[in-house]
Formats: sequence, C-alpha cells, structure tokens
Amino acid sequence: MSYVETAVAAEVFNVSLSALKEASRRHSSKYPFIRLQNVGARSRGGAKLLFEVSIADIDAAIKRGKIDKNINVWLSDTASENGVKQMKFSDVKGRDLGTQDVKEQKDGLDEPGGSSYAMLSPADKSKASEKIKILKEWEEAKKSNVPSKKFCESFGVSEANLFRWQRAYKAGGAVALVDNRGKHRKSESKLEPWMSEFVLDKFRAYGAGGLNVAQLWRDLHKEYFYRHGEPHNYPKFLCGTIKPLFDAGVVKRYLDNYYADPARRLEYVMITKGEDKAKSYFQPAMGDQGEIITRRNQCWQIDSSPLDVMVRDGEKGEAIRANVLSIVDVYSGRCVASIERKSNALGLIRLMWKALSKFGKPDFIKGDNGKDYLSDQFQHLLNGLGIDYDRAIAYSGDEKGFVERHFGTLQHGGISQTPGYIGFNLAMREAVEQRTPKKERHAKDENGLPKKTNLKYLLTLQQVRDRFETEVLSWDLMSVGRKRNSPINRWNADDTPLKGVRLDEFMLHAGGLERRVVGKKGINYEAMQFVSQFLPSVGTEVFISENIDDVSSVFVFDKSGNFICEAKDKNICPMSAEMYKMVKKVFKDEMKAIRSVIKRAEFSEFTRLNVDYDLEVMLAAHKEALKPENFVYEDNDQVKAVKETIKTQKEINEISAKAFNYESLEVSVAKQRAKFSLDDAIEMASGE
Repeated sequence: MSYVETAVAAEVFNVSLSALKEASRRHSSKYPFIRLQNVGARSRGGAKLLFEVSIADIDAAIKRGKIDKNINVWLSDTASENGVKQMKFSDVKGRDLGTQDVKEQKDGLDEPGGSSYAMLSPADKSKASEKIKILKEWEEAKKSNVPSKKFCESFGVSEANLFRWQRAYKAGGAVALVDNRGKHRKSESKLEPWMSEFVLDKFRAYGAGGLNVAQLWRDLHKEYFYRHGEPHNYPKFLCGTIKPLFDAGVVKRYLDNYYADPARRLEYVMITKGEDKAKSYFQPAMGDQGEIITRRNQCWQIDSSPLDVMVRDGEKGEAIRANVLSIVDVYSGRCVASIERKSNALGLIRLMWKALSKFGKPDFIKGDNGKDYLSDQFQHLLNGLGIDYDRAIAYSGDEKGFVERHFGTLQHGGISQTPGYIGFNLAMREAVEQRTPKKERHAKDENGLPKKTNLKYLLTLQQVRDRFETEVLSWDLMSVGRKRNSPINRWNADDTPLKGVRLDEFMLHAGGLERRVVGKKGINYEAMQFVSQFLPSVGTEVFISENIDDVSSVFVFDKSGNFICEAKDKNICPMSAEMYKMVKKVFKDEMKAIRSVIKRAEFSEFTRLNVDYDLEVMLAAHKEALKPENFVYEDNDQVKAVKETIKTQKEINEISAKAFNYESLEVSVAKQRAKFSLDDAIEMASGE
C-alpha cells in the first residue's frame, strides 16, 4: 500500500483539505488513512496524517499537473518502526511495484477488436477511470479481508455492479467499462435517407424564420405518399383515417441530434442567424490590430454609420435620420466625428480637414469600399496630400474594428440618453415607437410633413452635432472604467512629430479634378461661367478643382497638373458647395409650402438639455488636458508656386482696375419707350 500527505491526497482525490480532515475526524472509510507518531525532525512528538492512495492515481495526478513527481510517498514495510518507509515517487516509479501497477492500467486501455481507449469522449474516460479506481481499491481491500458488502456501502455502489465491472475490466480493459446503453439511438433514426435529406433541405431553406416542425412533419408525409403513388392517402392522413408513419418528435429529435455535432454548429448559425453572425461567432481571431501600430498618426480608420437618433432638419424641418462620419487614430484612440444629412464625398472631405487640423497628417487610412471613399474627389485629395488608402475586404467590418467599436461605444453611451433616440436594432426601435398609443399616431406631423417617427420631441441637426461633439470630447478625456489610459493621455505620451497640412494646400486638392475645355465665355461648370484673364486660349483642355468653401471659385490646372490660375464667377455670392446644392434642390422642387410653427411644449429632459453649455465646458477641459503641440509643415514647391501666382495675378488685377475703369464703359442698349398720351392721338387724327 502507498500513502501520501493530506495536501497531496486532496489533489489526488480532487477534494478540499477540510473534507479530508473531517473524514479523518469521523473515521470515514471513504478515505482510508493512518497516523504516524514522532515522524520527522520537527515533529516533537506530534502525529502525521497519511491517506491511502494507489500508485496509478498518483501517476494520473502528476500527468494532469496537479502534483509534482518528486513528492514523498510512504510504502508498506514491516521491517520499519512505523510499518512504512518514505521514498520519492520518482524512485517508486522505477521499482517493480510501481511499474506493475501502471502496466495494469495501460493493458486495459485497448479492448479486443481494435477499439481504442483514446477514441472515447472525455466524459466516458472520466467515468471509466472512476470505476478502475474502485476496482483497484477493491483489490487492496480483499487483501485486508474487507467484506464486499461493507466495501460497496463505503463507495456507494452495488455488489452486482462491482463484480460486473470486475469481469468486464478483466475481459476487455477500460473500454469495456463504458456504459453504451442508449447511445446507439443517437445516431439512428426512423427516417429513411431520403427523408433525412428532405428534412435538412426544408430546415436550410426556412430555418431562419423559425421552422414549424409540425408543418414539416405533415409535408414529409405528403412527400411519402406522392413518392409511393398514393396522393389520395394524404387527405386521409390529415383526417386521421391513416395512421402516421411516426410522430413529429422524430423529426425534431433528428434535427437536434444532427446539429448537436460541434462540426455542424457553423452551418446551424448560418441558417438561423445569417452569415454576419456566423463570422462574429466563429471567425478565427487574427490578434490585436493595435499591436502593429506603435505611434500616433501611423494609421487612421474611417467609416460612417446611421445615427441612432432622429433629428429635425431645421427648426421647422422634417424628421430625418442623419449619418455619423468618424475618424479614429488607432494608436491613441482619439477621434473626430461629424453629423451629416447624408454620407457623401464632400462630408468626408470636410471631416478630413477637421482631423488634419487637429491631429496632423497620417501615414495611411484604413477604410472600406464605399463609393464615397473610392470617389475621384476623395482619392484625389489623399493622393495630393501623399496619404495612402488601404481598402478593407468587402463586408469585413472587423478589419476596421476600432472605428466600428467607437460607433457602438458612443451611441450606446451618452447618445442613448438623448431625445429622439430610437435604439440600435429593429427590436429596440419597435419598442420605442410602441410607446405612442395608436390613437395618437398620424401619417403627418404637426408641420404637415410625412411622419417618420412617433417621437415628438426632437433636437435640431445642429443641436445633435453639438451633442455628439460633446460625447467625442468626453471619450477623449475618459479614464474611469478603462483598463488603459484615456485616449488623450496616450496621445500626449507619444512624442512623434506631427506633420501639418496648410489650408491652402488642402483646398488645392479638396475639390477633385474634372476635365473641361476653355470656351469663348470662359469655363462652363455647374451652369456657371468662370473667367480669369490668365486662362489659356479658347479650345485648350484644362482640369478644374472646385473650391468647396466658395462655389464662386475654381482652381484651374493644365493637363500636366500644373496650376494655371484661380477663376471666379462674380455674378454669384460666395457660398459653400453644400449650400449651393441645397439651393438648387429647393428651386428644382419649386419651394414647398411654408410649414407651421412647432409646438413649444417640451419634456423636462428636453428643456434641461443645454447643448451649448455642455460643449463649452467640454471644449475647455479638452484644451486644458491636451498638451501643446507644434506642427511641422513641409515646404511644398507646388503650393509655394500657386501662392506666388495668385498673389501676382491679384496685383496685376489691382493695377489694371486703377488704370482704367471697365465698369464705366458699360452702356445700356435698352431704349426707354416714351409714354403715348391723349394729345398725341388727337394730333395724329387731325393730320397735323
């Protein structure tokens, strides 16, 4: 027999120390033990408690990493004073006793017929090991003349099972101890092969909508009767005249057992929840994207998403769902964002200037394959500024996970407690809309506009922009609840120089390039004529770039990309490109009727919301937290040349205007028609 100390026995038996101590106090036969008196130099007459364990169990615990192989083991020895002698288990393994014990267990791993112990499931292996342990304890108990009945009572097994296990283990090894009763039914079914395929095809086609098993069971019987040339029996089956082949539970159990296989979990999720969920659940992790980003402005991620808040487009405008455009610096987590009516190239370009003016110029930007991101205007801007664009794989939001997660964090945070919030999925929006009783739901709102939401109290687009900007600034400052430092602290901790971009350089590339031909009246663009005394001759092909902040101005380049001049249309006042397009749309739609005044009644949350004050406070805190930075501006020969050219052209224009006033030469060709009086009529009638 072999014995170990209490702490080792607890690991071998997989129980607590207190359980073993309580068992020894009650003299329980479940954990046999002995007490050794005056053992060890430090015992001072004390006793050592040792628990009886088998060599095989000790070896198994070592393989599981529970105990060390060099633990002390006490073996029975009649020649010693205490009846046992102490040895290292590593020495015991080499002796005949340990070798024989382990060999007995190894011999029982493979059963006759080639079925391997390794092919058993972990649960079956565990149960077989428990039975082997009981059998080995029984072998030791027999040597001490312990009755089988008393032994079985102490281990909680019947004598019939004990002897049956003994016979099975002796004949077939560990595999023979596995209880296979009922297992054969899991892989079998009353369904014929074609029935199984029929059931699977139905589930694959309609599983996403919640398959009706009872209807599938009826359809299966219908198919059976049609296959056997007995279509007239199906109505009899429905009436109960013909007995069913089997009940609906057979179909359900077949589907449950078929998809219980872990190898088919991916198929099950794709059928019931779609491919996006399947990618989210099962796509292998590719590591942390931030691990390869070691400094600020090394990589930005850009994306757009619908805003989870309904807003009012103007004080009396219609309710719309705007879009969030966001850029996130991957290294620090700092971001800039804007709220736009629609995500388009102009909105992206304005967001780019906002990010460039705050962060400086990045090495590259990670974005998706949207038409706005791949538009000629946006790509021309990036190429002109020397910024690479890395396109993500289509429909793979995980490749730009930082900005995707940023959307979720902001919209599930402070934005979720904003008037007009509709939730981030269809179920939540339905719950929000259902709070309005049916009797108060109408097709149009109080302004006579089509109602897109039942929510009555909405912020204006500008108010929501300020509200979202406040949340962005809070995100930069927030350290509480984060495992890492706040984005602004990580940004401040990096000393990488910031590459600045001047506004005139940005504007030079922001408008995109379009081919035009110089005409007699100048350059025709957007139904306007742009002229300059520095334009090349009529018929020359040029490229123009619109000024996104002043629609009355365009930049003109030659076919080689060299700047020629800035052309203007003095018949239209300067306005932004968005404003000009809005004016065009208003005229095209022939100016809708004046809308009624919005009711001023507001809920307490709506009235308490002070967007301007919140933004002012957060801007001050943000400015105080951000360390002072010096942007490094690179000298660009092209931009210098453009600035010098524009300066020279302005000086020439001023000299020409002082030397000769062209406006004084304008002559009105319209002649004023004299009034025809009554005296003239009399004079004509009299012939005078």
